[in-house]
Amino acid sequence: MLKRALDRFLNNLRLHNKFLIMYIFCVIIPLIITDAIVFYSIYTQEYNRRRYEMENIAQSYQNTFTSIVSYDANIASAISANNSLKRFLDTDYESLHEYYSEYYDFVNDSFFQTLTGMRRDKVTVYSDNPTIYNGKYFKRLSAARDLEWYDRFIKSGKSESLIVYYDNQVDARLESRKKIIYVKRFKNVYDSKYDKLVAVEINSSDVQGSLLAVSDDFPMYVCCGNYVAIAKYGDTTTSIEEVESQPHRIPFRHSFNICGTQLDIYMYYDELLLASVISNHLFVVLILLIITLALPVLIMKSIEETIDKRINKLGEAFRGSSTNKFLPISDIEGSDEISTLMESYNRIVTINNELINSLYKDKLKEQENDLARKNAELLALQSQINPHFLFNALESIRMHSILRGEEETAEMVEKLAVMERQNVEWGNDLVTIKKETESIEAYLYLQSYRFGDRLSFDIDIEKDCENLYIPKLTLVTFVENACVHGIESKSSAGWIFVRVYKKDEYLCMEVEDTGGGMSDSEISSLVKSIQNVSIEQIKGKKHVGILNACLRLKLHSENKAEITIDSEVGVGMCVLIRVPLETLIGNKG
Repeated sequence: MLKRALDRFLNNLRLHNKFLIMYIFCVIIPLIITDAIVFYSIYTQEYNRRRYEMENIAQSYQNTFTSIVSYDANIASAISANNSLKRFLDTDYESLHEYYSEYYDFVNDSFFQTLTGMRRDKVTVYSDNPTIYNGKYFKRLSAARDLEWYDRFIKSGKSESLIVYYDNQVDARLESRKKIIYVKRFKNVYDSKYDKLVAVEINSSDVQGSLLAVSDDFPMYVCCGNYVAIAKYGDTTTSIEEVESQPHRIPFRHSFNICGTQLDIYMYYDELLLASVISNHLFVVLILLIITLALPVLIMKSIEETIDKRINKLGEAFRGSSTNKFLPISDIEGSDEISTLMESYNRIVTINNELINSLYKDKLKEQENDLARKNAELLALQSQINPHFLFNALESIRMHSILRGEEETAEMVEKLAVMERQNVEWGNDLVTIKKETESIEAYLYLQSYRFGDRLSFDIDIEKDCENLYIPKLTLVTFVENACVHGIESKSSAGWIFVRVYKKDEYLCMEVEDTGGGMSDSEISSLVKSIQNVSIEQIKGKKHVGILNACLRLKLHSENKAEITIDSEVGVGMCVLIRVPLETLIGNKG
């Protein structure tokens, strides 16, 4: 269905449009797809290269940041594990003098000075011992309770945590307000009296300097929660929302975990990668377009003109056939298939102009004669099976019988008249199945006078078959054959069945009898005669009625009627006639 529709569409297109469609679908579209695949491959390779490069840089950022935090975490672990410090913080001091005396002794200890003085990170130890005083290294825990890092540490429920936030209470520049704090709680032991924790405030400037030394290729942001801990190429960016809203850039995110805290590294690169690739190869792209677009158009245009010009000349020559006069083509150019076709046309014209008049007129005359002969044959067939004058004679006999009171004879003549009445309507060999059924009933009624109880019959006609037309006396002929050659040849009682129905787009007509039947050789001879039936074969042959009916059925159904015979000696005979419904008049009504 689709192929036929496409053929109809292409057949209605001019040659120019066909070349255009061929160029678009066979050149332009494949070229676009190929170029798209090439550019996509280049883009994918560049994209993967960038992602791989950024993954390596992000891993280096992670390692650097983890190293810094791990160093401070080790310091905090060493401080929290020091027994001298625990005793110092668990002691209840009687006076300020006693506290400061112990404080200076402990701070000047080489252990504590070494841990707190190796880097610029600020180390502070907090305890809820009420007898200690706030100083540089030690503070009461109450001093931290109002700070954001302490609140977030307590809410986390962890023993250690890395906290990033901005201290907006400090009126200073952004870098000073940025806080990166590692917090670790002292382990509770059985003799510990007070809750203690150590907080290491990591110097963000040192961290940023270490990270910037890793790479300078891409903008980078290290985020913790909603806060930006480190920013490169965006020192005023403070929140994750600002990072994720970078315009015209493609993000890369790398996540890792330190001390139970998730950190995210965001890196960006320019989004217009494909445009930059094309711009870098602009000369090659222009050359490619010229070679693949402009040059093929010029070549195909030249080819189209050479074909179109000669086809138009050939078309003008063929249009001369409308006047029954073909003219040869002059000035044939080239030696391709079109030129060969034009030369063949000239040879045909030479022969055709000599024969066209006589051949055309003779053909018309032959067709007219053939049509007249077929009409005469049909009329001869019709007149052969039923002479029209018989009806008038039968009517005279019926009236005479009535006058003499012979009612039974009159009824028999009347039934015979019913059979003959339709045959006096000249000019039409067709009759409805309903009318044919009336003739069958009349014929079988007459035969019942002859055979008496030896003959029984059943006629079954489907309602929607009654108005279909078949040749006159088709079924009657086969019913007559069933009586004469079937019931008559058998001494016992017999049945005749007539059935008409539709099945599988066919009209099916069956005539079956329970008479004497026919032998296989007789059936074979009869079937062969039916298959090869003609007017010449009917003359002087047996079964002239059946052959006559079969011939008219074939003529009426365009030789598509199928007749099969099944018989067994002593059992009976069945004739099945199948005619395509599409060939029958009345099938649509």
